[in-house]
Amino acid sequence: MNKQASCNDESDPHSLSFEQARERIEKSVAAVKGKRCVTIREALGRVLADDVCSPMNVPPFINSAMDGYAINADDISASGESVLKVTGKSFAGRPFEGSVNKGECVRIMTGAVVPQGADTVVMQEHAEVDGDNIKIGSEHKKGQNVRLPGDDFSTGDIIIKAGERLSPAKLGLLASVGVTEFNIIRTPVVAFFSTGDELKGVGQTLQPGDIYDSNRYILFGMLQKMGVECIDMGVIADIKEQIELTLKEAAAIADVVITSGGASVGEADYIKEILDEIGEVNFWKIAMKPGKPLAFGKINNALFFGLPGNPVSAMATFYQFVQPSIKLLEGEKSDHTLRLTARCLSKLKKRPGRKDFQRGIVKTDENNALVVDTTGIQGSHMLSSMSKANCFIVLPAEAGDIEAGTEVEVQPFSDLI
Repeated sequence: MNKQASCNDESDPHSLSFEQARERIEKSVAAVKGKRCVTIREALGRVLADDVCSPMNVPPFINSAMDGYAINADDISASGESVLKVTGKSFAGRPFEGSVNKGECVRIMTGAVVPQGADTVVMQEHAEVDGDNIKIGSEHKKGQNVRLPGDDFSTGDIIIKAGERLSPAKLGLLASVGVTEFNIIRTPVVAFFSTGDELKGVGQTLQPGDIYDSNRYILFGMLQKMGVECIDMGVIADIKEQIELTLKEAAAIADVVITSGGASVGEADYIKEILDEIGEVNFWKIAMKPGKPLAFGKINNALFFGLPGNPVSAMATFYQFVQPSIKLLEGEKSDHTLRLTARCLSKLKKRPGRKDFQRGIVKTDENNALVVDTTGIQGSHMLSSMSKANCFIVLPAEAGDIEAGTEVEVQPFSDLI
């Protein structure tokens, strides 16, 4: 009996490596066209369409980095102490209006304008107060604890580049220079649906052989976390005409179309047959586990991803292929997904041949070192393994069993979404 390659085989000469699949997909994805002007409060998590240049110096004036006393460095004694008279106060938003003359100083707070005649700030902890005077030592240096205009950046400097995702800190940076409106790249639209006669929506009665469709809720959650506009097109029965119509409708309204199920070679899987007729789609076997079958290509102008039906496989392929592609569509320049190294607490079973994304729990031990443990059985149908996990344990294709105590790569879920 001649056996054909199956999704259970670890080595398949016809499979793409994980890296080859990522490279092919990335070369096919370009940022969506169109941008829109938004305000700061609308922009969190979005990708900047144009460089933003500062219209001002930051800081805009000479100011103090400490609470203390503004002095002229010429009054610092070469040896011994100096006595200076306190002639006023400078607070943030309420500057001292006079000048600091020889033998004088001004009480100053952090962020306050350094008055004319002063060029140095002595920390209050380094000054001894004696009535209206202070005593300081000879250890102080000219210019200490003083922030000069443009120390952070100057007028005309690019403060955020096009293609950067706007975090709370970046929004604060824009506000700090008075920029309240700017262009972001248009939010991609993603349409998705599941295929399979056995799938029923939550709330429906299950008949013998039926299962509830979890993949649509998984996809909805992952897409919502990304902040894209998502369109749930439901469960489509294994009827060729219905699947074809739904694919055409999805491609007409979305930048990305995602299906789960139908990406393998079952007798009732019509996705491949339909896409051969209406799209430009490649069906790949990828040397990764879970998630060997994957379809990728285009239907008209929409990207298409056909994900496996098993929930864990669908999640793994989404995180590793779909999410990076959507980020590229949004204009993000490169993949900044965090990867860490942690000591594995238990033995992991693995056969060489496929890059493995096992589900794990990463944490710090009693010495504050990163450690990771498995969530247990790693079947691609076992959604409980994903619900317990907070990371992927990423094992190279050539690796075999991993002994306890081995350093492994982990990919935290918190950084994936």
